[in-house]
Amino acid sequence: MKAFVSVSLLTVLAAGAFAQSKTFTFGAGLQPQQVVTVESNTAFEDFVGRTNKVSGSITVDLTKKTGSGKIIVDLASLNTGLDLRDEHMRSEGWLNVAKYPTAVFEATSIKNTGGKNFLVTGNFTLHGVTKTFSVKATANYVAESDKTKANRFNGDVLQIKTKFTIKASDYGIKIPAMAADKVSNSLTIGISVIGTTK
Repeated sequence: MKAFVSVSLLTVLAAGAFAQSKTFTFGAGLQPQQVVTVESNTAFEDFVGRTNKVSGSITVDLTKKTGSGKIIVDLASLNTGLDLRDEHMRSEGWLNVAKYPTAVFEATSIKNTGGKNFLVTGNFTLHGVTKTFSVKATANYVAESDKTKANRFNGDVLQIKTKFTIKASDYGIKIPAMAADKVSNSLTIGISVIGTTK
């Protein structure tokens, strides 16, 4: 019932004048800054699921604007604001988190489309199914400074944002007829994550 992205936005190598590669880590110590959402809209019910349990890392060349990496999303932690719905979502008939606990995005190519904008192509795995697709993303790089330290970040900072739509049925997740008016097959995934070099 939820396609969660774990978007590996290795995608974002923000503009910068640094020739060396830098590795940005997501997760540890930064959980509040990691936000993944899934939005479902139908004629009878709308809801947004949310989790802060996102991990992974991205290694980027800030000059060439290339890189590679992975973003991992803990599906069992998704919260839609309704306990019974969350329970159904995690069950075998939906996401089956006992068997498939995470969603993972691994980037395979990145193209800068101007400024902080990127087109990222990668492999997204959900519910045991892997699909290749491209997403638009933005990246904002900030070198370590008094400002980053004041905001309690260690090292350089990289913020990645993206939003895209997937179909649950493409990943073998079938929405029962009785729930079709309350859960959409088309799900909008939103990702806003921050990684640091230390």
